[in-house]
Amino acid sequence: MAIRVSALANRLGAAQLATASSLLIAAGLAWAWTVAMAAMPGCHMVGLGSFLVMWTVMMAAMMFPAVIPVVLAYEGLTRLRAGRPLVAAAAFVAGYLVVWGALGVPARALLIAADELVAGAPWTAPAGGAVLVLCGLFQLTPLKDACLRHCRAPHLFLGHYWRDGALGALVVGAHHGLYCAGCCASLMVVLLVVGVMNVTWMVGLSALIYLEKVLPGGIVLGRLAGVALCVVGVGRFLT
Repeated sequence: MAIRVSALANRLGAAQLATASSLLIAAGLAWAWTVAMAAMPGCHMVGLGSFLVMWTVMMAAMMFPAVIPVVLAYEGLTRLRAGRPLVAAAAFVAGYLVVWGALGVPARALLIAADELVAGAPWTAPAGGAVLVLCGLFQLTPLKDACLRHCRAPHLFLGHYWRDGALGALVVGAHHGLYCAGCCASLMVVLLVVGVMNVTWMVGLSALIYLEKVLPGGIVLGRLAGVALCVVGVGRFLT
């Protein structure tokens, strides 16, 4: 009996390692593609379809490492319910990515509107600092904390919103994507202000997203980042 339990544990560990590795490899490939795209001037000023592809790949690069604990929790629970864990995990990630990809539509609209505003009224350029302050303040709000708690406690989230089957996994993944967007959307707005393909900021924000979701003191770290954004925003507004 002990041997059988040990073999099952090893099998589960190997399966979860494979899933986590797959997501990390996908994130690495997405980063490589994103960095290559960032080297091309004006790469974000493309048609809607091309922009959405670029945005979705960029979101995969930034968000996949942070979503690994939730995907592993979903896969493990699917296995316990005698489901198809690999199919469920793939569908969950697909639903999650659809939400982040869809956010590329308002992101592009904001970029175009900001470019037209600054081109028509150059004196509005420092307003980007005020946007950074607002993004920093959002980091301190109860809404941010509520969304972040869903990301930090995947089993509680899954226990509340669980659905069986591949379609259910797609829906639950999209649901988690909405909470994740509520948690991180303001940081994506930061990226629109500092440069949507600014690799330095992308790496920093990705690290922040990951750490605030997995560290024991992640909530405090997110608040400190909010204060830092307010300081940067004020400095940018005054210069």
